[in-house]
Amino acid sequence: MEWLVMIGILALGVASVVAVIIYRQRPDWRLHQLHELRALLQHARYLATQPRVDPDDYQLLLDQTRQLHHLAPHGQKPMYRLFFHHLHALPQYDDVTQAKMKNRALQHLAYLVDEAIPPVLIACGDDHTLASYQQIWYAVLELLQARQRFSYASIQLENTTPNAHQSLSLQQQILTKRLAQLRDLELGDAFTDKIDQVISQLDGVHALSLTRRLALAQQVNAVMLDALDIFLAALLARFPTPEDGIFNTLSPINDPHHTQQ
Repeated sequence: MEWLVMIGILALGVASVVAVIIYRQRPDWRLHQLHELRALLQHARYLATQPRVDPDDYQLLLDQTRQLHHLAPHGQKPMYRLFFHHLHALPQYDDVTQAKMKNRALQHLAYLVDEAIPPVLIACGDDHTLASYQQIWYAVLELLQARQRFSYASIQLENTTPNAHQSLSLQQQILTKRLAQLRDLELGDAFTDKIDQVISQLDGVHALSLTRRLALAQQVNAVMLDALDIFLAALLARFPTPEDGIFNTLSPINDPHHTQQ
């Protein structure tokens, strides 16, 4: 009986590999990948605002990452493995370490999105939309860099590092400026309101505890992911979700657990 089980497992593995090969030969495979990547981005955006990562949500995020790694072309697989590494054992960390690892993971996710979008737009010959995306991406990149310095200054203030107060003030000003630059791209009223809420909290950053400052940095991460999601939503609205029964998008979009947040 054992050899029958082994043959069954081998056949299943071969079938999976063949399905992926056939999938990558399809003209819409990059679009399918974008749909999957948007599902991952939306779920990560939800996790960014959790004070502590819920184990069930964490497991779903890992499942989504494995699926995208499975579907990704060979050259992109190392990027997904590195993203998986940033997520490794996330719920087991203390609050400060978990915030650091979430920062790394979400920044890496932004890079994964940037790896996937331009090839689709170039293949479509859509120079106008590509230029619009590049404008958003540069604003996101500058925001990520400002958030990184703000997070570091927040921890330094807690450690009573010399000049930490002045450093946090400077980084708060820079982060506010980068948020305003992204807001000026006019990605929608709801998005503008979210940025205004974050900016208003930054005004009193010195009076906040370390936990609240780290949570505020996660709100910046959520804004960054929202900007990319808004662009992806508009782009993918032009292309229906592939429904072929081979790969199913693991999206939290219609999950009541997330829509109530």
